Amino acid sequence: MKNTIALLASGLLMAVSCQKKEDKTETTVVEDTTVEQTAPEAVAEKQCYLKVMAKDSIIVEVERNGDSIHGIYHWKPFEKDKKISTYKGILNGNTANVVASSQQEGMNYKEEIVFIVTGKNLEVKFGEMVEGKDGIWKYKDMNATSKEVLDKVDCK
Repeated sequence: MKNTIALLASGLLMAVSCQKKEDKTETTVVEDTTVEQTAPEAVAEKQCYLKVMAKDSIIVEVERNGDSIHGIYHWKPFEKDKKISTYKGILNGNTANVVASSQQEGMNYKEEIVFIVTGKNLEVKFGEMVEGKDGIWKYKDMNATSKEVLDKVDCK
């Protein structure tokens, strides 16, 4: 019985090892040939902006991939609760309309934010907000907004 099991195991091992095929790769070198390469996928470009007002500060990190934009918006008022938001949206020309998931004073909410990218600066729109039917806070009157201009800084 032991011999039969050993013989079957040997036969099975030989059958499996005989089925192993060698992969042969043939390389041909052709001189003076131009090979076209496809462009790599777009890589997100990261930019950072900062505004310091007395003891308050606003920090915005912007990651851009084509016309998509996302990042972090951090408002640090002096002696008040800070506001931290993550946002994403679309950049149309130099204006970004984004929806941010914000956290401030223990509350979580979604809000519309408008950024205007102007070379070395980023403008952030501020104004009276109203809650929309979709639960997102939006500017009541875009024409009545003010702006804060943040300077471009090195990202850390």
